[in-house]
Amino acid sequence: MRLAPVAVYAGPMQSLTFWAAVTCYAVASVLFFLSVALRGVRTGLAARVVVAVGLLPHAVSLALRWAEVGHGPYSTRYEVISSNVLVLVAAWLGASALARGLRPLGAFVAPVAFLAMGWAVMTFGVKAEVPIIFKSYWLALHIGFAKLFGMSMMLSAGCAAAYLLRTRPSAAPARREAAARLGRYAHQLLLVAFFLLGVMIAAGALWAHQSWGRYWGWDPIETSSLVTWLVLGMILHLGSLHGWSGRRLAWLNFVALGFAIVTVYVVAMVVPTIHNSYLIAR
Repeated sequence: MRLAPVAVYAGPMQSLTFWAAVTCYAVASVLFFLSVALRGVRTGLAARVVVAVGLLPHAVSLALRWAEVGHGPYSTRYEVISSNVLVLVAAWLGASALARGLRPLGAFVAPVAFLAMGWAVMTFGVKAEVPIIFKSYWLALHIGFAKLFGMSMMLSAGCAAAYLLRTRPSAAPARREAAARLGRYAHQLLLVAFFLLGVMIAAGALWAHQSWGRYWGWDPIETSSLVTWLVLGMILHLGSLHGWSGRRLAWLNFVALGFAIVTVYVVAMVVPTIHNSYLIAR
């Protein structure tokens, strides 16, 4: 006889840690805006510290949710969006610690984190048991690479936006020259996203074969993921082999981001597919 997993009740503490993280992201957003407006180095440093502080209760809230429902953060919209935010914030903190040029992206990352958590909380109380086919090692890899792909796309678009702002005609020459590094980061992160999406598609095919006996079925999410991967490949091709660069290539990052958003959020959460039959009603 197979026993069901034991659920852990973590209601009040889960809610407390969630709202602590939201508060930190909101405060950090204000500090980042002040840092940009006043060009204050100390204010920017304080904002990074507040984001880092918020990451801890955020991780705790997801861990408590995991223990309570007995599965990873991929069932309800709250779990999906909140875990995506966690990956984005953690990746930016780690990357900005290694590359100082990525630190100004906090003015983009913190507000996105705050607003996305607000979207996530709309289904905070919804809990559901996932079907047996969603309990697979290949699914864990598939979802993990999907979250890393989304994070890479957001950071790439953030670098592209910062590059476009710093290279506009009215910008000072020194700022335009310094922005070249952001343009390189945008292109490099897009390349990382391309590889991550490719692995995500491959892991998803192996999961599909394990669950449904076929590697590919032209499901809407499968098709959208493939189209997005091809679009990213074409943009990278234009930059690497056809010499596209500068503002023209930076704008294409937003085209790539648009396809990524459609795949990760619109199709995954709105369009009825075999992937999200348990999620779309929530």
